[in-house]
Amino acid sequence: MHPSSSGSLWQGLRLALAFLTRLPLPSPHPEIPFERALPWFPWVGLLFGGVGLGLAQVLPMLVSPLLAAALILAAWAVLSGFLHLDGLADCWDALFPPMPPEKRWQVLKDPHLGAFGVIGLMLHLLIKVTALLAVLNLHPLGLLLAPVWARWLVLWVGRLPPARSEGLGAVFARAVTPRALLWSSPLPLLVIPLGGWHSLIALPLAALGSAALGWLAQRRLGGINGDVLGAVIEVSETLVLVAFAVP
Repeated sequence: MHPSSSGSLWQGLRLALAFLTRLPLPSPHPEIPFERALPWFPWVGLLFGGVGLGLAQVLPMLVSPLLAAALILAAWAVLSGFLHLDGLADCWDALFPPMPPEKRWQVLKDPHLGAFGVIGLMLHLLIKVTALLAVLNLHPLGLLLAPVWARWLVLWVGRLPPARSEGLGAVFARAVTPRALLWSSPLPLLVIPLGGWHSLIALPLAALGSAALGWLAQRRLGGINGDVLGAVIEVSETLVLVAFAVP
């Protein structure tokens, strides 16, 4: 990423914030290429992590630890506009039940949530809030690292072939260049020591989960799309939290 000016640099950050959050920000310049936003993805993750870590310092003094964990989860979901959770639920409905490939695409386009989506989303939220509860008590820095690594790993999955020639998967496939990956990597790599030995479990575990989801999407959808990318963020974030929940 070699922005021609500081203005385009901040436009890239604004584009990343507009894509990954629902903050009320002015629209980024329409001519800024999406590739400029990608190096900022982990930094937006740092924003999520800062919100989580800040709430972790305050909420346990006001409410029970379980409610504090649930409120942090809710804050992350609201900040992301629930888009990642929506993608995860859609993936549960489309990727896991046995059905023909063409039926999977009909399921993805259906605005209604099926039984697999409901059950999968409930299990995911149960695991995530339980992991958050443990992280609050054991390793609060996991709250900072999980969103950073999740929004870095989604870029690597974005390198996989898209399922369609149009849509978010195709946008990612064109934008996630080796240069974009290079410029996105310093922050996620520099924060590894903050997690101690837990980082040596958490990051590989999240990478494995992301790769497995990308592989499954390739087999059953023919490639990745926007729902898969949202699911990757949720799954990898939760796996990092699970790793930091280990005493």
